[in-house]
Amino acid sequence: MASFEFPGFFIAIIFFSVLVYFFGQRHVPAQNRSVIGVSILVRIIGVLAYSFVAFAIYRGGADPVVYFRWGQRFADYFKQFDLSPFFDKSTWRGPAFTGTNFVGYPSALMILLVGESFRGTWLMFSSLCAIGLLYFAKVFFRAYGITDYKNYLFAVLLYPSLWFWTANVSKDTWMIFGVGIFLLGMVNKQRRQSIVVMAFGLFWCYLVRPQVAAMLAFSLAGAYFLGSFKKFTFQNVVILVVASAGALYFLSVVGVSDITEVTDFAVDQRRKSSYGGSEITLVQGPLAFVQAPVNILFRPFPWEVGGILQIISFFDIYIIWFMAFRNWKAVRRSIGMIRKDRLIAFSIIFILLFSVGAGLALSNLGLIARQRIILYPFMFMVIYAYSDKRMALVRRKRRKLYQNKLDSIAKLQKA
Repeated sequence: MASFEFPGFFIAIIFFSVLVYFFGQRHVPAQNRSVIGVSILVRIIGVLAYSFVAFAIYRGGADPVVYFRWGQRFADYFKQFDLSPFFDKSTWRGPAFTGTNFVGYPSALMILLVGESFRGTWLMFSSLCAIGLLYFAKVFFRAYGITDYKNYLFAVLLYPSLWFWTANVSKDTWMIFGVGIFLLGMVNKQRRQSIVVMAFGLFWCYLVRPQVAAMLAFSLAGAYFLGSFKKFTFQNVVILVVASAGALYFLSVVGVSDITEVTDFAVDQRRKSSYGGSEITLVQGPLAFVQAPVNILFRPFPWEVGGILQIISFFDIYIIWFMAFRNWKAVRRSIGMIRKDRLIAFSIIFILLFSVGAGLALSNLGLIARQRIILYPFMFMVIYAYSDKRMALVRRKRRKLYQNKLDSIAKLQKA
């Protein structure tokens, strides 16, 4: 327990509640704002629940505990107005400024804000995820209107794993905010694109997970290719070039200069992620590319469930699949719109890319359960974007427009 644990937590509750409340007031329609208060409450509960897991079950061995400790080290420098942790490699956690080391900087800033409190720092950091998910919901509203906005908003804000696994200082929390920013640029006002906003979101993600930032760039490029470039505007060309360059840059970042090196890179990542008691057996060779998405999207299987966390993980992913099968017509419509709807195309491509990439790299069920949550807002988007309710409304509007057109023609003929 940190020296300022509970006072810092109470300070964080105040700051967090005010921040998320006022942000929600600005970005959520008035008729749906009741969920903001509920989401604040569940995130506070989420921090308490995660702290129990981190200290009682993991015995302090969880990554957010390590990030907090590293943030304490950086905070000691910042208290003396010493910015050497940004430049002195001897203070870094690892060889690179980005990635794991970078998480220590925002952790230090949160410690300076609320004091040395695990729970307080984690709660303040989780505000990034809450705001990022509000951005996801805003993008959904811009793209698909109010019809199923409430369902989507409730899903992303209240789905348990999206507030439990992000109730701490973690890369996953940071990434959801960055991806939300990226999508805001992709679906800006009047469904236009903002290159500046997308670039900022991409850079934000690059700071902690360059490989996922590259997947975003790949997905954007793929969505544009599927759309066949209906308009060869300067902005469209720039976006495609930037996305393609970012995707290729990823290969150089991870040291892949030839396609045969992909499996070697994946094997190396598996070795790094195989610690703990929930390691799974991964096949080698081409079949690994088949097994990879299965691991991310379907595991743990029922016969693999052995402990309370695995039981939760099992229900976590299969509830989403139940929602997908229950709304199968809507999912099928979304898939059918992949060449016409750039946001849906991006979502589906990103789900597939991440499933393959993460599935090749991760061999631990605990890490899989935690890292795949970034897919959930996209999966909810595919489920709700073309729901029966929304399509019925669209058909009514079309019939009304068609009838108005017929009435106008009839009036002209009479005249």
